[in-house]
Amino acid sequence: MAGFIYNGKSTKNILESSELILCTFDKIDSVNGHERDDVSGESTISRPIANEYGSQYQPLEFEYGLIKQDFTSFTAEEQRVVERWLTSPKISQKLEITDCKGSVTDGFYCGKFISTTWYPTGGGWAGLMFKFKNNTAYPMKHFEEIYNITGSGTITVECDTDEIEEYIYPIVTIKQSESQTSTVTITNTTDGSKKMSVLTRRNLPMIFDCQNCIPKDGTTSGIVSYKDLGWEDVGNIYWLRLSVGTNRLLVNGTSEVTISYDYPFKKVGGWL
Repeated sequence: MAGFIYNGKSTKNILESSELILCTFDKIDSVNGHERDDVSGESTISRPIANEYGSQYQPLEFEYGLIKQDFTSFTAEEQRVVERWLTSPKISQKLEITDCKGSVTDGFYCGKFISTTWYPTGGGWAGLMFKFKNNTAYPMKHFEEIYNITGSGTITVECDTDEIEEYIYPIVTIKQSESQTSTVTITNTTDGSKKMSVLTRRNLPMIFDCQNCIPKDGTTSGIVSYKDLGWEDVGNIYWLRLSVGTNRLLVNGTSEVTISYDYPFKKVGGWL
């Protein structure tokens, strides 16, 4: 039966006595989709059409329940174990839904359990209903691919994001093993041929968090300066970004390039 993995632990083995399964104590007449607020100015006599600034999503919330697969009651100690697991994290944690075979389904959530309601029965608890608040309006999917470049080559990245008017900023890891110091350049021909050029050192991974504009290396401290990367003009730095659809990246420099990112996946009711 369906369950989930949250904060590194699973409904499959959080209790020794029985696996937990997703369920509901209420009839489901509808499923939460997405809700967003219109952000715009006010209309006036001289300007009857208000200025539009965009829209702002409301974080997704959903309610569902858990029972034991063998339909026995939760003991007082088991109730504490489950409550401890779900409600201890202070910041959002990853939640992955698993199917009846234990395989992780498409997409994942990241958030917190903000309420639990337990249902008593003779000698214990029959189960609980919970409310989960995601930190975005939709689930996400993960993409990660390793590309080995000899001399130069073109990388094609298919970006399947469901937020088609926004860029995706990936994490780029570059590792070369040819020479002590080498320059590797990534030219995004899909984004006006803008270039990301860095100095690399043999067998030392260079990691670029393009979303948060943070470079680091594979050492223990991870600290790397812009000068170490060969970036002299800080006003002319390009952080790789991807558009929906096909992105073509020209890589110059023998290296192993890893591109990873999470992208919006607007699947409704993935927890059912």
